[in-house]
Amino acid sequence: MGKTKSELLENIKVLCNGLYEDARLRDMVEFVVKPQNLIMFETKLKNDGFNMILDLFGVDFYDNQRLKDYAGVKERFAVIYHFLKIPQNERVRVIVPVSEENPSVPSSVRLFRGADWFEREVYDLLGIKFEGHPDLRRIMLPEDFEGHPLRKDFPTKGVKEYVGTKYTPRLVRLPGKEKPQDVFEEGARMIINVGPTHPATHGTFRMIFELEGEDIVGADLEIGYLHRGVEKNGENMRWEDFIPMTDRLNYLSAYLNNMIYTEMLERFLGIWDDVPQRAKFIRVILAELSRIADHLVSIGTMAVDLGALTPFWYFFKVREEIYSVFEWAVGARLTTSGTSVGGVRRDLDEKTIEKIKWIIDDILPKALKDVDSLLTKNRIFIDRTRGIGVISAQEAIEWGFTGPSLRGSGVAWDIRKVQPYGLYELFDFEVPVATEGDVYSRYLVRMEEMVQSAKIIRQALENMPQDGIRIKSDKFASLPSLPDKKLVYTQIEALIHHFKGIVEGVVPPFGWFYFGGEAANGELGFFAISDGKRTPWRIRIRPPCFAIYQAFRYMVLGHKLADFVGILGSINIVAGELDR
Repeated sequence: MGKTKSELLENIKVLCNGLYEDARLRDMVEFVVKPQNLIMFETKLKNDGFNMILDLFGVDFYDNQRLKDYAGVKERFAVIYHFLKIPQNERVRVIVPVSEENPSVPSSVRLFRGADWFEREVYDLLGIKFEGHPDLRRIMLPEDFEGHPLRKDFPTKGVKEYVGTKYTPRLVRLPGKEKPQDVFEEGARMIINVGPTHPATHGTFRMIFELEGEDIVGADLEIGYLHRGVEKNGENMRWEDFIPMTDRLNYLSAYLNNMIYTEMLERFLGIWDDVPQRAKFIRVILAELSRIADHLVSIGTMAVDLGALTPFWYFFKVREEIYSVFEWAVGARLTTSGTSVGGVRRDLDEKTIEKIKWIIDDILPKALKDVDSLLTKNRIFIDRTRGIGVISAQEAIEWGFTGPSLRGSGVAWDIRKVQPYGLYELFDFEVPVATEGDVYSRYLVRMEEMVQSAKIIRQALENMPQDGIRIKSDKFASLPSLPDKKLVYTQIEALIHHFKGIVEGVVPPFGWFYFGGEAANGELGFFAISDGKRTPWRIRIRPPCFAIYQAFRYMVLGHKLADFVGILGSINIVAGELDR
C-alpha cells in the first residue's frame, strides 16, 4: 500500500514547498492553501499520483473563532478538498480559506473532472464562486431561488414559501455535433424530456436528450427534486438523532448507511474499541444483507427496463425474505435505523439466524443461478449491454467513481479491503472486478458481489462472539452510550447514565473527523465538525451516486435512446442519496 500518514505529510511538504500556509496530521494529512496557490498545489498533487477528488464541500464558520483557529483560517468560509491516490489509498485534505467579501476560488475542473458538480453544489448552497468553471449554476435548487441554505445565517425553516420551476438546459454534445443550428432548421434534431416521473428513472430526476433520429447527440441532467436539506437539518439535530436521516439516503440499503455513520461517530467519540464484538458482527451481517438487497433491486429493475421481466421476480422474492429478516432484527423493513451509538438496538435470536442461513445457503444461490442462466449468456441481453455506456478505468477515477461502477471498469478498489473497518479484516472474501467498463461488466460485478457478501455472512454466523450488543456497564462513567434496558431497572448507575444519555445525548470532542465505508454504490463518507455541543456544527455527506451520475450525460452520448435505461440501471442512481 501507500506511505504512512507521517511519511505522506513530509513528502508533500517537500513537494509543495512554499505553496501552503500550514500542514498538520489529524485524522487525515491536512494542508491550508490560499486560493491563489490552489491550482499549483493541486497540479503538484496530481503529478504525484493523486488521481481523484473524492469530495469537495464548503464550511461556514460564521462567528465561531475557535473553529476558525482549529481550521487554520481567518475568513468566514472555507472550501475543503479530499484528494485520493488509487491504488495506494493515500488521502490528503486541503483547506482553502474564502473571504465573505469576495467568496471565490479557482475552479479545479480542468485538473479533476469530478470536481464539476461538487463545485456547483458549493456555489448553490453556500454562494462561493469557482472562477473558470465551465458551467457554474445552481444544481440542487431552482435558478431563481434566493439565498444559500448552508450559510449559518439562513434559517432552517427558510425565508418564505417558495415554489420554483425555472431551469435552463445546457447540453453537453457529442464531438462533431456542437453546432446544431442548421440541423434544427432542417428538422433533423429534437429535444425530449425523460423524467422526473419516467418509470425508468426509479427516482425523481430529469434527463434532457437531444436526438438525431434515435441517436443521443446531446444531454443535460436536472436533479434536486428530492433535495430535503439533510445536511442543513443535521446541524439542528443531536448527533445520535441523525441516524434515521441516513436511512433516507440510499433507502435500498439503509442499514449500510446506519453502520457507516454510527462507526464514524464512535471513532470520533473514541469508543470504537469498546463496542462489543458481537455488535460489530451483527452490523456486518445486516450490512451485507443490505448490500445483497440493493444489488437484487439494481439488477432486477435494470432487467425490467431492458425488457426482461422474469429475473425481477426471482430477485424480488429473495429481497422480500431479506426484508422480513430486518423486520425481526430491527423492527423495520426499509428505513431501519438499526444501529445505536455503542452497539446495536437488538440481538439476533436463533429464529432470525436460521432464516439468514436459509437465505444465503438456499434461496439466494438458487435465484443467482436462475438469473445467471436467464441473462448472462442471453444473446439479447448481451447485445443490449456489451459495449454500452463504456467508461475506462482512468475516466472512472477522474470522475470520482467508487463501488461496483469503478470495479466494473477494472479497478480493484473496495474500502473493506484497502482500509478495513467494521471488522472486515477478519473475513475472507474477494473483490470482484470486470474490465470492459460497460453495462454488462457492472452487471457481472454486482452478481459476484452478492456471492461474496453471502460468504462474509456465513463466516460471521459461524464465529459469532458472545460478549453482548452494547458497551458494558462499567464503561458508562466515561463513555456516552445507553446501557442495556434490563440494567436500567436493576442498577442505579445504569439508570443515571440512561437518563443522562437520553437528556444530553453524545458529545464528540471539539474538532472534525472523516470516515468512509463501502456502501452499495461506493464510498459513502461522513465529515463531521463538532464545536463541543450536542448538535453538529456541520455534517457533510459524501454520496457515491453524486460523483457517478455527473458522468452519465457523457456516457449516453452516441448511443441509441433505448440504451439510456440500461446505462442508468447499471450505475444504480438512488435519488435520496443523490439529492440528500
